[in-house]
Amino acid sequence: MLIKNVMKQLDKPRIIVTAEMEHLPAACAILDKACDVVYAPTITDSELLATIAEYDAIVTNIRQVIGKSVLDAATKLRLIATPSTGTDHIDVEYAESRGIVVQSIKRDYDLLKTITSTAEHAFLLMLSCLRRLPFAFDSVRRGEWVRDKFCGREAEGRVVGIIGYGRLGEIFSRLANGFGMKVIACDPSKTINDVWVKQVEMDELLKTAEIISLHVHLTPETENLIGQCEFDLMRDGVYLVNTSCGKLIDEEALLDALKSGKVKCAGIDVLANELTGDIDSDLLVEFSRTHDSLIITPHIGGMSSDAQEKAFSHMASKLVVFLTKIGNFSKNGNI
Repeated sequence: MLIKNVMKQLDKPRIIVTAEMEHLPAACAILDKACDVVYAPTITDSELLATIAEYDAIVTNIRQVIGKSVLDAATKLRLIATPSTGTDHIDVEYAESRGIVVQSIKRDYDLLKTITSTAEHAFLLMLSCLRRLPFAFDSVRRGEWVRDKFCGREAEGRVVGIIGYGRLGEIFSRLANGFGMKVIACDPSKTINDVWVKQVEMDELLKTAEIISLHVHLTPETENLIGQCEFDLMRDGVYLVNTSCGKLIDEEALLDALKSGKVKCAGIDVLANELTGDIDSDLLVEFSRTHDSLIITPHIGGMSSDAQEKAFSHMASKLVVFLTKIGNFSKNGNI
């Protein structure tokens, strides 16, 4: 396990960083100035469990699950910070019941409106599905030069349906509009005022859209938002994109839709079981090995250096402000 101690001063709060951020000097500088920092991006679950009691705060991301066992062992922990909008990797309810604050960037709207990488990745997945890009590249790498096999579709003029019209859905819609696409969207929580968007009910979107892109937060109400009934409503040969959360889609129903051709191609950046690490035997991953109708990327929607520097620096500043407010770190590290 690679662990780096920085500015070890016992009168400062001790924090452990399990997210990879040493390539982000501005964000690290914010933490290093105010805290006694341990960077441990390769720490294992068992190692974290054995050492978490030493720390006042933890900076984590979706790679590291912070569940009940870790929280029970975290006898000093006051703060969990994640540079993400999602908190699926954290047992937020249990943490808060123990008086541990969970900070994310979910509602930091001034910051979020400057971060476009996930919407751009969703649009890239859509274009890759339409033009069969990764499969064509694989063919060339095999020494082939076959054009007719990879005849795709144009984006211009296609009807794209956006489910969820928050920040990312809106950015995706602007990209689609710029490509001359017909944009429809469904979001029961808001009135959409963008003139290039037709707001519709969910059933109409499912029946009408040639391409569907999901931009929805996971909640108990949205889990399995797209299941067998929803696939039955879709047009034959629809394209599907999901960069939000794997659990929004019933993956067995998606697999059936891919096998039947109901879904012509899907581009997904998320899997329902991605936090378990059991990727090699995942049913969708197995399907993708032998079929040219499914593109899977490893949750890289937010993985741009631009987005990471913004998100991590903002998260680090929030963490420092919080720990400074509670203050009074004694020489044995307790609050």
